[in-house]
Amino acid sequence: MDGSVSVTAVVPTLQEEEVVAGCLRGLRAAGVDELIVVDGGSQDRTVERATALADRVDLEGHGLFAQMNRGAELACGDVLLFHFADAVLDRGAVGVMRETLATPRVAGGAFRLRFDSEARFFRMVATFAHWRNRLGLGPFGDQSIFVRADVFRQLGGFRPHRLFADHELVRALRRRRVFRLLATPVTTSSRRWDSLGRWRTLATHCRMSVAWVLGSRGDSRRSLRTRETVDALRRVR
Repeated sequence: MDGSVSVTAVVPTLQEEEVVAGCLRGLRAAGVDELIVVDGGSQDRTVERATALADRVDLEGHGLFAQMNRGAELACGDVLLFHFADAVLDRGAVGVMRETLATPRVAGGAFRLRFDSEARFFRMVATFAHWRNRLGLGPFGDQSIFVRADVFRQLGGFRPHRLFADHELVRALRRRRVFRLLATPVTTSSRRWDSLGRWRTLATHCRMSVAWVLGSRGDSRRSLRTRETVDALRRVR
């Protein structure tokens, strides 16, 4: 795989008018070839602002993972990059991703988590996420997961009614071939943590992780409610 391989970024959005333009411009500057935005039903100017910059904007109202699946269906790229609207990639990140995928046995990967705040709390969370990923629990969608498009489709994409469909995709990739955790960072916003409360958000994430480890992975009502809570955490402005 060389630099001629095309990369499609799939960006799910919901009420992201303040950040979506900067996100899309950043992805283009980083070297993404195709930008697809899939909106979840925004009532603000998200769609309008995305339409001016993306190659395609579509609607999907059944949740975050359904949005990302829809974007993958529309994508023309050889590589899919699932990227949240409040995150920013370093300018050279796509080049590093292409270099990583030059090794045929590498199926995909993710970037190292970094926050846009220098507060000690967020440095702690990012460090914890790094070691958690090394131990096999993660990464999740906020680390901009990327995957070969053909492999993603062979695996059936995200399973929208699963608790952590993003992490389950990563596990499937690891079983299939090699999954790389890159040192290159993706900088994500601290706004959701500040909006809900930093320690409360951390506790909720920990509780959700424990629920997943203990087996809340199916389509039961409890699992569905938990998944919706996680989805809400990812959506808070």
